Amino acid sequence: MLQVLAGIPSLILWMLIVPFCVGLLANFILPRSRRTLGITFILGYLVYMGVFEIVAIICMTRITYSAFTYCCRIFMVCVLVLAVAGIVRSVLKLKGSEKNYLTLFPGEAHADVYDLMSPRSNPGFYKVDYPKESIIYWGIFFVILAFQMVMSVVMASFDGDDAFYVVESLLAQQADVMNTILPYTGTSTYLDIRHALAVITMWIAFVARESGIHATVVSHTIMPLFFIPLVYLVYVEIGRVLFRARQQIIPVFMIIVAFLLMFGNVSIYTPATFFLMRTWQGKALVSNLVFPLIFWIFLWMFEEAGSSPPPNRREKEWEQPRREWCPWIELFFVNMLSGMCSSLGVIFGSGLIALLTLVLLIYTRKIKVILGAILCIVPNIVYLMIYFSLIG
Repeated sequence: MLQVLAGIPSLILWMLIVPFCVGLLANFILPRSRRTLGITFILGYLVYMGVFEIVAIICMTRITYSAFTYCCRIFMVCVLVLAVAGIVRSVLKLKGSEKNYLTLFPGEAHADVYDLMSPRSNPGFYKVDYPKESIIYWGIFFVILAFQMVMSVVMASFDGDDAFYVVESLLAQQADVMNTILPYTGTSTYLDIRHALAVITMWIAFVARESGIHATVVSHTIMPLFFIPLVYLVYVEIGRVLFRARQQIIPVFMIIVAFLLMFGNVSIYTPATFFLMRTWQGKALVSNLVFPLIFWIFLWMFEEAGSSPPPNRREKEWEQPRREWCPWIELFFVNMLSGMCSSLGVIFGSGLIALLTLVLLIYTRKIKVILGAILCIVPNIVYLMIYFSLIG
């Protein structure tokens, strides 16, 4: 217990502060109306995990001895540089004229003359006053969220997969290897390419090493406390798109989502079961985090496509490219996260993106949609090329 308490500052640093600071650097790609704390953290987390995936795969395939130590050191340097740059950028923005470049949520944004006159402006993003009923509903949702987080820790479930995935993290933490020891027997082996590219286990080992907490405790206790709120944050952003100007409906939507996930244990294979009982496993993150992220980004693009300005009105020249390309860039990093969690996420994620892109193409009738889809699946193509080259 004392070990966990001593590691809390490191956990907060590497799981919350650093990803958010990376988001502060990267959120310049976001349109002004989307530049909120929640979306900034999601973007920063995606970039943060993308950097880890690149570093981990390079170290795992190119370094023979002490690969995990090199991975941790290189990753720390990379993300700390990005985080410091994000802090510097934020300080400069606050000292400059852009005081409201980052808001708590869309309802906190203050519309300027351009926002009021632009046909793209969504009134739901500005000056939202929640009624007392909505505040009560938010309170109910947070009680449910706290209950799920507590139960995921005190009623932690153990299954056969832990003998492999959790041990992979433990071996990296204690033996300084990356997928070159068989978890079942403890004997050395060649790089286990079947699971190696899904480096979420190595990131858990990184968090365990830097916090000084046993990798098993990190997997079963710490990860649910981080990923459960993160998944609900994505659903909040989905609700903001679905309800637009009726933002006061979002807490009711979140309560419904929370109940569906809490009582979705109708089979051991449902996403809801994996969400609360195997939160730390890559396949659980693909079904409960990656796929909702993909749906959210496409909802975002459908919303933007449905509010295009008339020909005689023009936006600021730097805002239009942000609106058109920012979702695809963010989807690029979502695909990196997908491959980091599970090789199946690469295949199913690409199929889901192809299907939604087809619908978006029919809806917008813009050929550039295909270009965006090709751009965003580049990580998946590279992932498969690395996979087949290592198998061969």
